[in-house]
Amino acid sequence: MDKGSRTIVVVVAVIVLLAVVGYALGLFNVDASGDLKTPEVSVTGGEIPELQVETGEIDVGTEKATVPVPEVDVKTDNVEIDVPTVDIKPAGDDGSAKQ
Repeated sequence: MDKGSRTIVVVVAVIVLLAVVGYALGLFNVDASGDLKTPEVSVTGGEIPELQVETGEIDVGTEKATVPVPEVDVKTDNVEIDVPTVDIKPAGDDGSAKQ
C-alpha cells in the first residue's frame, strides 16, 4: 500500500471513529422516516445432513488412597466483639404511598 492510499484509509477511519463517538455521546440523533420492515425471505429445497457421531467414554469414580495429611492443634478462646446486625422494618400501610 503506497503512502497516498494509507492516508486515505487513515482519514476514513478517523471520520468513522468520530461519527461513532459523536453518536454514542448523543451529539446527534438519527431518525428514519418511512416504513421500516425487514425483507421477506423464503427458503425452499435443501435437506439436513444425516450425521453419525461416535464419542469417547469418560468414567468418573473414586478409589482408596493413602495421602499424608498434617495434624494441626488449634487453641481457641471466646472473645466478645461487635458484629454487624441487620434490622428490617416492613413498610406500614399508613396511606402515604401514592399509586
